[in-house]
Amino acid sequence: MNESKSPQVVVVTGVNGGLGQALARAFIDAGYRVAGIGRQSGAADSLRNLPSDRFAYAQADLADAGQVAAAFESIERRFGSVDILFNNAAVYPRVGFLEEGASDWAAAIAANVNGVAFCCKAAVPIMRRQGRGRIYSVGSFADVAPIPRSTAYAASKGALHALVKGIAADLQGVAGDLQVHEWIPGHMKTRMSEFTGTEPSVSAAWAVAIVQADNASKNGTIFENDREWSPPVGLKQRILRRLGVKR
Repeated sequence: MNESKSPQVVVVTGVNGGLGQALARAFIDAGYRVAGIGRQSGAADSLRNLPSDRFAYAQADLADAGQVAAAFESIERRFGSVDILFNNAAVYPRVGFLEEGASDWAAAIAANVNGVAFCCKAAVPIMRRQGRGRIYSVGSFADVAPIPRSTAYAASKGALHALVKGIAADLQGVAGDLQVHEWIPGHMKTRMSEFTGTEPSVSAAWAVAIVQADNASKNGTIFENDREWSPPVGLKQRILRRLGVKR
């Protein structure tokens, strides 16, 4: 992405989880440097064998803007840049809406929505100084057809769609080559999905492919798996397009 001889720096939030760990390993294997952010005091045991010159860990509660800012400052001091951000961290409280307490609801929204916003607020100024950067937030179509006991998660992912589009709109006209996108890897074999679905290592390979291709058609693009996603086109839209009518 840039002219620097040093490998690009990828920040991965929720690095101690299944997909987070897979992303860290995939990007290091692809030649990048990785900074992982997690709530635990240290990186998971399975990450401690990563090369210390290519991997660094920062502790932060993503719902706390001050801790997030401090984590990004430490990453920039350690590696000198923040080129790519993967907002991966999320919580999925399996509880019915009427049974969920107000504090638990607020905590889920704070982690899944505010955490993404705070990371973007911390990363974008660094990327602007560099003149280039890419942000990918891990999304879901859970808001389209929520299942029982998933209201907070579904609502947060619906909010994420709007958050990504809003940030992308605000970046229009901002100096430098900054892009923010949403990435939907789908159902994965992690604790969040009760260990059913696609292996996280497969999904992480998709992420590397998306970053290396760097061919989004516009800012605020949604990627599904390893390709750009396009919303379904209705019959009326198809007819208008065939007639050459742009709307």
